[in-house]
Amino acid sequence: MSSSEKHASCLAQIPFDAAAETYDDTFTDSFIGRAQRQVVWDELDHVFHSGDHVLELNCGTGVDAVRLGDRGVHVLACDVAPRMIDVARRRLSNRETSVEFRTLATEKILEIRESAHFTRFDGAFSNFAGLNCIEDLSRVARDVAQLLKPRAQMVLCLFGRFCAWEVLWYMAHGRPGKAFRRLRMNGCTAHPTGSSAPVHVRYYSIRRLVSIFSPEFQLKRWKGVGIAVPPSYIEPLAQKFRGVLDGLVSLDCRLCSLPIIRGLADHISLTFERMDDRGSAPV
Repeated sequence: MSSSEKHASCLAQIPFDAAAETYDDTFTDSFIGRAQRQVVWDELDHVFHSGDHVLELNCGTGVDAVRLGDRGVHVLACDVAPRMIDVARRRLSNRETSVEFRTLATEKILEIRESAHFTRFDGAFSNFAGLNCIEDLSRVARDVAQLLKPRAQMVLCLFGRFCAWEVLWYMAHGRPGKAFRRLRMNGCTAHPTGSSAPVHVRYYSIRRLVSIFSPEFQLKRWKGVGIAVPPSYIEPLAQKFRGVLDGLVSLDCRLCSLPIIRGLADHISLTFERMDDRGSAPV
Protein backbone atom coordinates (compact mmCIF):
# COMPACT_ATOMS: atom_id res chain seq x y z
CA MET A 1 0.00 0.00 0.00
CA SER A 2 1.43 3.40 -1.02
CA SER A 3 2.02 6.20 1.47
CA SER A 4 -0.74 8.25 -0.14
CA GLU A 5 -3.20 5.36 0.24
CA LYS A 6 -2.23 4.94 3.91
CA HIS A 7 -2.75 8.64 4.48
CA ALA A 8 -6.18 8.50 2.81
CA SER A 9 -7.14 5.52 4.94
CA CYS A 10 -6.16 7.36 8.14
CA LEU A 11 -8.18 10.40 7.10
CA ALA A 12 -11.17 8.18 6.33
CA GLN A 13 -11.27 6.64 9.79
CA ILE A 14 -11.24 9.97 11.67
CA PRO A 15 -14.89 11.06 11.18
CA PHE A 16 -16.22 7.59 11.94
CA ASP A 17 -13.99 7.16 14.99
CA ALA A 18 -15.40 10.42 16.34
CA ALA A 19 -18.97 9.20 15.77
CA ALA A 20 -18.50 5.76 17.32
CA GLU A 21 -19.68 6.39 20.89
CA THR A 22 -22.85 8.29 19.96
CA TYR A 23 -23.83 6.51 16.73
CA ASP A 24 -26.12 3.95 18.36
CA ASP A 25 -27.97 6.59 20.38
CA THR A 26 -28.55 8.84 17.39
CA PHE A 27 -29.34 6.24 14.76
CA THR A 28 -29.26 2.54 15.67
CA ASP A 29 -31.63 2.94 18.64
CA SER A 30 -33.71 5.81 17.23
CA PHE A 31 -37.27 5.30 15.95
CA ILE A 32 -36.28 6.16 12.39
CA GLY A 33 -33.09 4.12 12.54
CA ARG A 34 -34.93 1.01 13.70
CA ALA A 35 -37.65 1.47 11.09
CA GLN A 36 -35.21 1.79 8.20
CA ARG A 37 -32.92 -0.96 9.49
CA GLN A 38 -35.80 -3.45 9.69
CA VAL A 39 -36.35 -3.17 5.92
CA VAL A 40 -32.72 -4.14 5.32
CA TRP A 41 -32.91 -6.91 7.92
CA ASP A 42 -35.86 -8.42 6.07
CA GLU A 43 -33.70 -8.65 2.96
CA LEU A 44 -30.71 -10.05 4.88
CA ASP A 45 -32.96 -12.70 6.43
CA HIS A 46 -34.17 -13.66 2.97
CA VAL A 47 -30.66 -13.95 1.53
CA PHE A 48 -28.48 -15.36 4.32
CA HIS A 49 -29.14 -18.50 6.35
CA SER A 50 -27.66 -20.41 9.28
CA GLY A 51 -24.27 -21.86 8.39
CA ASP A 52 -23.46 -19.28 5.71
CA HIS A 53 -20.12 -17.49 5.88
CA VAL A 54 -20.68 -13.82 5.13
CA LEU A 55 -18.45 -10.76 4.77
CA GLU A 56 -19.62 -7.37 6.01
CA LEU A 57 -18.11 -4.10 4.76
CA ASN A 58 -18.32 -0.91 6.84
CA CYS A 59 -19.84 -2.74 9.80
CA GLY A 60 -19.93 0.31 12.08
CA THR A 61 -20.98 -0.63 15.61
CA GLY A 62 -21.78 -4.19 14.59
CA VAL A 63 -25.53 -4.41 15.17
CA ASP A 64 -26.21 -6.12 11.82
CA ALA A 65 -23.38 -8.64 12.21
CA VAL A 66 -24.46 -9.61 15.73
CA ARG A 67 -28.06 -10.08 14.65
CA LEU A 68 -26.99 -12.38 11.83
CA GLY A 69 -24.65 -14.20 14.20
CA ASP A 70 -27.54 -14.83 16.57
CA ARG A 71 -29.29 -16.55 13.65
CA GLY A 72 -26.34 -18.89 13.09
CA VAL A 73 -24.67 -16.96 10.25
CA HIS A 74 -20.85 -16.75 10.42
CA VAL A 75 -19.88 -13.11 9.87
CA LEU A 76 -16.50 -11.47 9.33
CA ALA A 77 -17.32 -7.79 9.87
CA CYS A 78 -14.82 -5.08 8.90
CA ASP A 79 -14.63 -1.33 9.38
CA VAL A 80 -11.96 1.32 8.88
CA ALA A 81 -12.58 2.95 12.27
CA PRO A 82 -10.95 1.23 15.30
CA ARG A 83 -13.37 2.86 17.74
CA MET A 84 -16.34 1.54 15.78
CA ILE A 85 -14.82 -1.93 16.05
CA ASP A 86 -14.31 -1.42 19.80
CA VAL A 87 -18.00 -0.63 20.23
CA ALA A 88 -18.92 -3.59 18.02
CA ARG A 89 -16.81 -5.99 20.07
CA ARG A 90 -18.53 -4.86 23.25
CA ARG A 91 -21.76 -6.20 21.75
CA LEU A 92 -20.25 -9.68 21.88
CA SER A 93 -19.82 -9.62 25.67
CA ASN A 94 -21.44 -12.61 27.38
CA ARG A 95 -22.89 -14.07 24.20
CA GLU A 96 -21.86 -17.00 22.06
CA THR A 97 -21.88 -16.05 18.41
CA SER A 98 -19.95 -16.78 15.23
CA VAL A 99 -19.00 -13.15 14.54
CA GLU A 100 -15.49 -11.75 14.15
CA PHE A 101 -14.81 -8.02 14.01
CA ARG A 102 -11.72 -6.69 12.26
CA THR A 103 -10.34 -3.19 11.74
CA LEU A 104 -9.84 -3.11 7.99
CA ALA A 105 -10.61 -0.48 5.37
CA THR A 106 -12.88 -1.53 2.54
CA GLU A 107 -10.18 -0.43 0.10
CA LYS A 108 -7.86 -3.05 1.66
CA ILE A 109 -10.41 -5.86 1.84
CA LEU A 110 -8.27 -8.26 -0.23
CA GLU A 111 -5.96 -8.60 2.78
CA ILE A 112 -8.50 -11.14 4.02
CA ARG A 113 -7.05 -13.62 1.52
CA GLU A 114 -3.80 -13.68 3.50
CA SER A 115 -5.50 -15.73 6.23
CA ALA A 116 -4.32 -19.34 6.31
CA HIS A 117 -7.95 -20.45 6.65
CA PHE A 118 -9.36 -18.28 3.87
CA THR A 119 -12.13 -19.73 1.73
CA ARG A 120 -14.52 -17.81 -0.44
CA PHE A 121 -17.56 -16.35 1.29
CA ASP A 122 -21.17 -17.37 0.66
CA GLY A 123 -22.21 -13.73 0.56
CA ALA A 124 -21.48 -10.13 1.52
CA PHE A 125 -23.33 -7.04 2.61
CA SER A 126 -22.87 -3.39 3.53
CA ASN A 127 -25.54 -1.38 5.33
CA PHE A 128 -26.41 2.29 5.52
CA ALA A 129 -24.25 4.17 3.09
CA GLY A 130 -20.70 3.26 4.08
CA LEU A 131 -20.02 2.61 0.40
CA ASN A 132 -21.15 6.15 -0.48
CA CYS A 133 -17.94 7.31 1.21
CA ILE A 134 -15.63 5.13 -0.90
CA GLU A 135 -13.63 6.93 -3.58
CA ASP A 136 -13.22 4.02 -6.02
CA LEU A 137 -16.32 1.85 -5.86
CA SER A 138 -15.39 -0.04 -9.04
CA ARG A 139 -12.25 -1.30 -7.34
CA VAL A 140 -14.32 -2.48 -4.39
CA ALA A 141 -16.58 -4.42 -6.77
CA ARG A 142 -13.59 -6.18 -8.30
CA ASP A 143 -12.00 -6.92 -4.93
CA VAL A 144 -15.13 -8.26 -3.27
CA ALA A 145 -15.83 -10.45 -6.31
CA GLN A 146 -12.53 -12.23 -5.65
CA LEU A 147 -13.69 -13.07 -2.13
CA LEU A 148 -17.09 -14.53 -3.03
CA LYS A 149 -18.20 -17.85 -4.44
CA PRO A 150 -20.03 -17.92 -7.78
CA ARG A 151 -23.75 -17.27 -7.22
CA ALA A 152 -23.02 -15.63 -3.87
CA GLN A 153 -25.52 -12.93 -2.97
CA MET A 154 -24.48 -9.41 -1.98
CA VAL A 155 -26.83 -6.94 -0.29
CA LEU A 156 -25.85 -3.27 -0.38
CA CYS A 157 -27.69 -0.39 1.24
CA LEU A 158 -26.62 3.05 0.02
CA PHE A 159 -27.97 6.58 -0.01
CA GLY A 160 -30.48 7.10 -2.80
CA ARG A 161 -29.87 9.59 -5.57
CA PHE A 162 -33.08 11.56 -4.91
CA CYS A 163 -34.78 11.63 -1.52
CA ALA A 164 -38.25 13.20 -1.65
CA TRP A 165 -38.30 13.81 2.10
CA GLU A 166 -34.96 15.61 1.95
CA VAL A 167 -36.04 17.91 -0.87
CA LEU A 168 -39.31 18.84 0.86
CA TRP A 169 -37.69 19.29 4.28
CA TYR A 170 -34.85 21.55 3.23
CA MET A 171 -36.89 23.54 0.73
CA ALA A 172 -39.39 24.22 3.51
CA HIS A 173 -36.49 25.52 5.59
CA GLY A 174 -35.15 27.70 2.75
CA ARG A 175 -32.04 25.61 2.07
CA PRO A 176 -32.15 24.61 -1.61
CA GLY A 177 -28.45 23.71 -1.63
CA LYS A 178 -29.06 20.93 0.85
CA ALA A 179 -32.38 19.99 -0.72
CA PHE A 180 -30.69 19.02 -3.99
CA ARG A 181 -27.21 18.09 -2.77
CA ARG A 182 -27.59 14.46 -3.88
CA LEU A 183 -27.85 15.58 -7.51
CA ARG A 184 -24.40 17.15 -7.55
CA MET A 185 -22.14 15.47 -10.06
CA ASN A 186 -19.21 14.98 -7.66
CA GLY A 187 -21.14 14.51 -4.44
CA CYS A 188 -20.75 16.73 -1.39
CA THR A 189 -19.07 17.06 1.98
CA ALA A 190 -21.02 15.87 5.02
CA HIS A 191 -20.44 15.07 8.69
CA PRO A 192 -21.28 11.63 10.12
CA THR A 193 -23.71 11.66 13.02
CA GLY A 194 -21.86 12.66 16.17
CA SER A 195 -18.73 13.89 14.36
CA SER A 196 -17.48 17.32 13.35
CA ALA A 197 -14.94 15.84 10.93
CA PRO A 198 -15.93 15.99 7.24
CA VAL A 199 -16.31 13.10 4.83
CA HIS A 200 -16.95 13.20 1.08
CA VAL A 201 -20.20 11.50 0.08
CA ARG A 202 -21.08 10.36 -3.44
CA TYR A 203 -24.60 9.59 -4.61
CA TYR A 204 -25.34 7.04 -7.35
CA SER A 205 -28.28 6.25 -9.59
CA ILE A 206 -29.35 2.61 -9.93
CA ARG A 207 -28.07 2.58 -13.50
CA ARG A 208 -24.69 3.85 -12.37
CA LEU A 209 -24.43 1.23 -9.62
CA VAL A 210 -25.29 -1.55 -12.05
CA SER A 211 -22.51 -0.28 -14.31
CA ILE A 212 -20.00 -0.01 -11.45
CA PHE A 213 -20.61 -3.57 -10.24
CA SER A 214 -20.57 -5.09 -13.73
CA PRO A 215 -19.34 -7.47 -14.99
CA GLU A 216 -18.57 -9.08 -11.62
CA PHE A 217 -22.15 -8.81 -10.35
CA GLN A 218 -25.67 -8.88 -11.74
CA LEU A 219 -28.48 -6.93 -10.06
CA LYS A 220 -31.32 -9.22 -8.99
CA ARG A 221 -33.67 -6.76 -7.26
CA TRP A 222 -33.75 -3.46 -5.40
CA LYS A 223 -36.10 -1.50 -3.19
CA GLY A 224 -36.39 1.82 -1.42
CA VAL A 225 -35.59 2.20 2.28
CA GLY A 226 -37.21 5.27 3.78
CA ILE A 227 -39.77 6.52 1.29
CA ALA A 228 -42.58 7.55 3.64
CA VAL A 229 -40.30 7.13 6.68
CA PRO A 230 -38.10 10.26 6.84
CA PRO A 231 -34.30 10.54 7.11
CA SER A 232 -32.70 10.22 10.53
CA TYR A 233 -32.20 13.98 11.04
CA ILE A 234 -35.98 14.30 11.41
CA GLU A 235 -35.91 12.05 14.49
CA PRO A 236 -37.19 14.78 16.89
CA LEU A 237 -40.46 14.92 14.95
CA ALA A 238 -40.66 11.12 14.83
CA GLN A 239 -40.42 11.01 18.62
CA LYS A 240 -43.09 13.65 18.97
CA PHE A 241 -45.51 11.98 16.56
CA ARG A 242 -44.85 8.29 17.17
CA GLY A 243 -48.28 7.22 15.92
CA VAL A 244 -47.69 8.99 12.62
CA LEU A 245 -44.32 7.28 12.24
CA ASP A 246 -45.94 3.87 12.80
CA GLY A 247 -48.31 4.65 9.94
CA LEU A 248 -45.43 5.73 7.71
CA VAL A 249 -43.61 2.47 8.48
CA SER A 250 -46.64 0.49 7.32
CA LEU A 251 -46.88 2.64 4.20
CA ASP A 252 -43.22 2.05 3.41
CA CYS A 253 -43.83 -1.71 3.36
CA ARG A 254 -46.30 -1.19 0.51
CA LEU A 255 -44.21 1.35 -1.40
CA CYS A 256 -40.68 -0.03 -1.15
CA SER A 257 -40.78 -2.15 -4.32
CA LEU A 258 -43.01 0.03 -6.51
CA PRO A 259 -41.36 1.33 -9.72
CA ILE A 260 -40.49 5.04 -9.71
CA ILE A 261 -41.68 5.54 -6.12
CA ARG A 262 -38.93 3.33 -4.69
CA GLY A 263 -36.40 5.69 -6.26
CA LEU A 264 -37.54 8.53 -3.98
CA ALA A 265 -36.18 6.88 -0.83
CA ASP A 266 -33.55 8.03 1.65
CA HIS A 267 -31.64 4.75 1.06
CA ILE A 268 -31.82 1.99 -1.51
CA SER A 269 -31.22 -1.71 -0.90
CA LEU A 270 -29.77 -3.66 -3.82
CA THR A 271 -29.25 -7.41 -4.02
CA PHE A 272 -26.60 -8.55 -6.49
CA GLU A 273 -25.50 -12.01 -7.58
CA ARG A 274 -21.84 -12.84 -8.11
CA MET A 275 -21.16 -13.85 -11.71
CA ASP A 276 -19.01 -16.89 -12.36
CA ASP A 277 -15.33 -16.56 -13.25
CA ARG A 278 -16.14 -16.45 -16.97
CA GLY A 279 -18.25 -13.33 -16.49
CA SER A 280 -21.68 -14.93 -16.83
CA ALA A 281 -24.39 -15.74 -14.35
CA PRO A 282 -24.15 -19.35 -13.13
CA VAL A 283 -27.08 -21.63 -13.85
